[in-house]
Amino acid sequence: MATLIKLTMAAGMETLEETVTHMLQESLEKALDPIKKHMAENGDILRSLKEQADIHAKQFSTVFNKIDNIQVSLRKNEKDTSSCLAEVSKLQRKLNDLEDRSRRNNVRLVNLPTGAEGDDPRGYLQKMLPNWIPALSSHNTPVEIDRAHRIYATNTSRPRTMIFRLLRYTDRQAILEGARKAKPRLHDGTSLQFFADYSPGTTQERQEYKEIRAKL
Repeated sequence: MATLIKLTMAAGMETLEETVTHMLQESLEKALDPIKKHMAENGDILRSLKEQADIHAKQFSTVFNKIDNIQVSLRKNEKDTSSCLAEVSKLQRKLNDLEDRSRRNNVRLVNLPTGAEGDDPRGYLQKMLPNWIPALSSHNTPVEIDRAHRIYATNTSRPRTMIFRLLRYTDRQAILEGARKAKPRLHDGTSLQFFADYSPGTTQERQEYKEIRAKL
């Protein structure tokens, strides 16, 4: 009998332990459920963040590649632009040279009062040049003028410049050299100035060189 009672009590204790263990497990699982759920949600969030980060990384990579391509293109364009500018400058120098050659027999006369030449500027200059520049009187052959006319607009109080073309380059040189020595003036004291006729590009270059030389 005593043995039976002991067996019964032992079985009851076993059942009790199982029951308590089961209850503890259920309680623990219930307590852990919110944590597991929260961790699962956090895991989903982390995965979503990682996916977004991967997407952004790819987008940044694409953007950086585009920037690199743009920089390469810009460097190429800069090189092409520099090459084009150099070519334009080269062509401009050639154009200036051609225009200067076409003007090599021209002379610019500055400060001659407007209207002094009347209706025949060519004839007037042909007559007056030896008076203004005496050295021309002893010239081997008379100075021959092809044509003459005024230039520039009348929006200034100063007389418009007269430009005339000579048949011979040697005549142009004789006029320029003779004028430098004679320093011709009109009866009222007005100083007449004679200059070689250059293209606008060459004129600008000479002016810049003159300004630089004046600063030295």
